[in-house]
Amino acid sequence: MRKVLLVLPILLLAIGTLDYQYDVIIVRSDLPADWIIAKAYAQNIGIPIIDTHPDRLDSGAKEQLAGYRRFGFDRAAIIGGINAVSPGIQMELEDMGFATYRFSEADRHGTSARVAIDLYKNSKDSILVNGEFYGGLLVADNIASKTRSPILLIKEDEIPVSVWDALKTIGVEKVYLVNIEVSEDIKTALISKGYDVVLVDNRSDIKVASTTGLTKYLYVLIGGILGVIAALLVSRVQTSRDRVSYSILTEDEEKIVRAIEENGGELTQDKLPGITKFSRPKISRLVSDLAMRGILEKEQYKRTQKLFLKREFH
Repeated sequence: MRKVLLVLPILLLAIGTLDYQYDVIIVRSDLPADWIIAKAYAQNIGIPIIDTHPDRLDSGAKEQLAGYRRFGFDRAAIIGGINAVSPGIQMELEDMGFATYRFSEADRHGTSARVAIDLYKNSKDSILVNGEFYGGLLVADNIASKTRSPILLIKEDEIPVSVWDALKTIGVEKVYLVNIEVSEDIKTALISKGYDVVLVDNRSDIKVASTTGLTKYLYVLIGGILGVIAALLVSRVQTSRDRVSYSILTEDEEKIVRAIEENGGELTQDKLPGITKFSRPKISRLVSDLAMRGILEKEQYKRTQKLFLKREFH
């Protein structure tokens, strides 16, 4: 069964990108706003995220990218300006055979708007969040995972012109407003423009779990196809744990994995900040990405998550 987990991400990647522009997203993991925007899109269509240092790809990232190229995937979206992801990294990608496109505007608000306009052609829902407040970004990420809608970054007391343009261009009707560190004027402005506003104060307020239009039916179709393929493969694979190299991990991801290994293969997420010295938002991002790639399994445990390794590393 565990070998099936290795096959399914490739199949999802293959199917999920048939009608979409990009095969992989490149982003800085230590820039929460950029990373959350990238993650929302990656979850929406089922493509991987490669996080990077400002000026170089580490060996693990290069190995992953080389693997994707061997399977024929060659379109990379870069989230952030040249100060976030250097031109040198873009050149490295192109030398590896990737066609690249950079999503970048004058500020993070404009970048979020550009991503929404270019990558979410028709979205009836959108999420607005103060781009300066990390707690709000995590709530926005949770909403995006349920609604498959774009995240747009606003200021505490202002919706930038670029964001207004994005809302209009992609045809948004309902706005999930993360009501953390934003003024009452934001809600008033949205209502005055005719938007249906849903206020979300914390994760427990998020009660939606649906997608709209073609995307909804596409995911149903993909789920059915993968279910059939998985059933066919289960009878052919062994149940032993897959042994993979640490080289598929970034340096930060390896710290997470080794911490869990040293605790017998399972560990609660709230212990990781003390072990790794990473911030809680960074750990949340790393854990989510590792879970998305089938390396970790998460299970709700009291007020935290219990993490389990799904692969054996060497």
